Amino acid sequence: MYRGTVIGQDVVRKVGVGEVFIITGQSNAQGFQDYGAAGAADDRVNAIAYDNTVTNSLADPPAPTFTQLSASALIGPRGQSAWCWGMLGDLIAQQYNVPVLFINTAWSGTAIQNWVESAKTGITKSIWVDDYYAPGMPYGNLVIALRYYCSLQGLRAVLWQQGETDNIPLNLGRTQYREYMQFLVNKTRADTERYPAWILARSSFSAGQTNQNIIQAQNDVINTYNNNVYPGPYTDVIQVPRPDGVHFSGPGLRQLAQAWYESMNTVFFSSSLPLLPLPSPTVTVTCNSSNNGITISLPEFYSTYKWQTGQNSRSITVTQPGTYRAVLKDAVGNTYMTPTVEIAGPIQPAQPAIALASRPNEPAAAQQQVCADSALSLVGISPVSNQLLWSNNITNRTVAVATPGNYTVQAMNVYGCRSAISAPINLLVRPRQPVPTIAQVGPFSIEAKFPGILPDQQFDWRRGTNQLNQNKMVAKVTSSGRYSARTKTVYTIGNSNITCFSAYSSPVDIVVDEDNLGLSVYPNPSRDGKIAVETLENLQNAHIQVFTLSGQEVFSLKVPVLDERKVIDVAGMTFGQYIVRVKADGFNVSKRVLILQ
Repeated sequence: MYRGTVIGQDVVRKVGVGEVFIITGQSNAQGFQDYGAAGAADDRVNAIAYDNTVTNSLADPPAPTFTQLSASALIGPRGQSAWCWGMLGDLIAQQYNVPVLFINTAWSGTAIQNWVESAKTGITKSIWVDDYYAPGMPYGNLVIALRYYCSLQGLRAVLWQQGETDNIPLNLGRTQYREYMQFLVNKTRADTERYPAWILARSSFSAGQTNQNIIQAQNDVINTYNNNVYPGPYTDVIQVPRPDGVHFSGPGLRQLAQAWYESMNTVFFSSSLPLLPLPSPTVTVTCNSSNNGITISLPEFYSTYKWQTGQNSRSITVTQPGTYRAVLKDAVGNTYMTPTVEIAGPIQPAQPAIALASRPNEPAAAQQQVCADSALSLVGISPVSNQLLWSNNITNRTVAVATPGNYTVQAMNVYGCRSAISAPINLLVRPRQPVPTIAQVGPFSIEAKFPGILPDQQFDWRRGTNQLNQNKMVAKVTSSGRYSARTKTVYTIGNSNITCFSAYSSPVDIVVDEDNLGLSVYPNPSRDGKIAVETLENLQNAHIQVFTLSGQEVFSLKVPVLDERKVIDVAGMTFGQYIVRVKADGFNVSKRVLILQ
């Protein structure tokens, strides 16, 4: 969405806001293939899809991808099969109606000292074979998960399942195991400057034997005040004896999942302090001064910046369309991933055009006109994702203009780059139309006037609110009523016409005398050598005649349509009375008039 308009859409198959767990420890946490593991039935139970079992890389993993936790799935970076975790995920998803994500950093056969030594020096040796673990391992996977995945996805807790090797063959004492365990908890917090919660399974069973020193040491860490460490399941009583003497399988995995689920009770969920995802860095996108490049900038105070382009600066300038993102690190190595900036070409917007709002997709002619009491509505032709900047400082897509002059528009995209300025539209504002004054000038006629009136001036006439089909200076009145008029003028530019109107005049009340047989001759007497003839009805093929009282015809005029008053020049006639007759089909009326000379 941009300024309330949809400019693009896509579909994301999975969106999860739920519980995230890091699994760690030794083989009963890592799991094995072909031990009867059951996959998660719920589609919302997922695992990180990243395999680090061969390369043992200490670098950041690739951008997170997820896979549904099937029975044989790898729970990245080291987990082998769904083990008990798929069933545990189902129980959590069904109980709380949320997605569940597992990240497995466990390593089979590891003693707790391997975790501590690799955390301290990066070097530790296996107690089973005369060889060293890969540099930084096994702790490296755990700290990467905390710094990388949990920075992006958050974390509910670290799930620790370990103790079998420290029982047999090491027979580690209570104090030593407790100190190792607390060091490991503290180390994860120091290495992230965050405070992840832990759940410790109470585990020691191996070769048919348990070790209370190990169990008590685990309980000691759990019971340490304000440690954000919680009791996990007591697993030494599950599936005894075990098929190979150490590892769960088949029904035992289901019992293990149930035991983990029951340990995650309301006390744990209400008391544990989860890690929220670290805030995504703010990305600032600006256009350079030449409008042909975009500068993408990130905030200060991060230790490292790494763009997918290979650049390592806080800001980069791009001149080509593409997708740009960066991975940032803080002082302790926590990972921050920026939102993706997708630059769609061209970087500089195309030059917009200007259209009339009545024809929004058709560029308008360069010359436009408008009446003085109205405005012209213009719209910019440019993709809806662009902001429009008009020469009159308006930023709407549509502007109403009423001042004469040139108007242009420029497009600005979401990056701030501006287009070339559009071709101008020149607006001509027509003068305000004068309001006429009206007066009755004959029994059946009314006239509109204003100073400087031209002979071909047009008007609109109305009686009350009813428009009359008359547009001349003098209008015919056929019935009594309140009459008013307004001035109108048609202006033409090229193929464009507009009609401008004045306000309506003050009304005049007209009373039509219907007792004069539909004919009026005036003035009577005539002193200026002229008389006017009007008829109430419009007559076709009318014949106007003037006779002396003795019947001699002294004037004759045939009028195709008698729909307005006709003025007759009688200046040449001698003093006296005359008969004026108007005759047409269905009409024959005469009036007597006195002519004074």
